[in-house]
Amino acid sequence: MTTFKRESLPGLRSVLLMCVALLAGRELASARDVALVTLKNSRPAAAKSADLSKAIKTTHKWPDGRDLIVVLTEPSSPEMRIVSEKLLSLSSAEFRQSIDAANRNRVVFFVVANNDEVFKTLNANPSAIAFVDVYSINGTVDVWRIDGKLPFDPAYLLHSQ
Repeated sequence: MTTFKRESLPGLRSVLLMCVALLAGRELASARDVALVTLKNSRPAAAKSADLSKAIKTTHKWPDGRDLIVVLTEPSSPEMRIVSEKLLSLSSAEFRQSIDAANRNRVVFFVVANNDEVFKTLNANPSAIAFVDVYSINGTVDVWRIDGKLPFDPAYLLHSQ
């Protein structure tokens, strides 16, 4: 049986603390924030979360009656889990089922591989909205305010933590 000398315990504690700090840092590094975007000047860049949730989950239309088109990455991705859980109150599986059901009648949701594809699809569908990682935002889009808040504002709905 291995025994530790009292002198080695501070070193062991340091190693353990470092491991905990690395794991915590890894979680923070993987934290994601999601932004709702549209092409520049294509429509008003603000929405209430309740109206947005209703349009995405059930009606698939804007309050003025226009059809809704949503561009996003894989529903089970970390970014889209934020959207499904915080905005829509759905699990990833329920979100996927909702997407499949909505797309049976007409294409409401474009599910693409990555944020670059989101921007390409958004450019091809100027009236669409899209959910992207905030760090992929470029100058071709307007970022929407949700409940009056932008992605880096405190209490922003689609913040990962």
